[in-house]
Amino acid sequence: MSGEGSAYHLPPPRVLEDLVRVGRGTPMGELLRRYWWPVGKSADAGAVPKRVKALGEDLILFRDGTGRPGLLHARCCHRGTTLYYGRVEQRGIRCCYHGWLFDETGRCTQQPFEDIAHPDARFKDRVKIKAYKVEPKAGLLWAYLGPDPAP
Repeated sequence: MSGEGSAYHLPPPRVLEDLVRVGRGTPMGELLRRYWWPVGKSADAGAVPKRVKALGEDLILFRDGTGRPGLLHARCCHRGTTLYYGRVEQRGIRCCYHGWLFDETGRCTQQPFEDIAHPDARFKDRVKIKAYKVEPKAGLLWAYLGPDPAP
């Protein structure tokens, strides 16, 4: 008798890669991104950033000073530092490395010293981090990670 297989002389289990991989660009990942997913309780989004993992992606959940929840890619697009150590402010979350401020849509709204050094510089208008739609319903925060338009 060989050591292959499992109990009762069954063949080893087979993994169906197309069904178990949910990362971006995989068949199942692209299908599941067409639905709204709970990413936390409403109380989870606050002035302290919270790490969230959804469909294989590392994300940061927060609620800005005006009460809008945000769900952003976990790393700043400038130097790649984590936004988990960022500071939540009135209009978004500020990266702890160089201080870039991102709103809940992922748009960069402020780059310290850039505006002072070059008043005509509008680089911040071209910078955007990956952000997902978040809606509070029934005490939970629901995120849509798929393409527009959201259902």
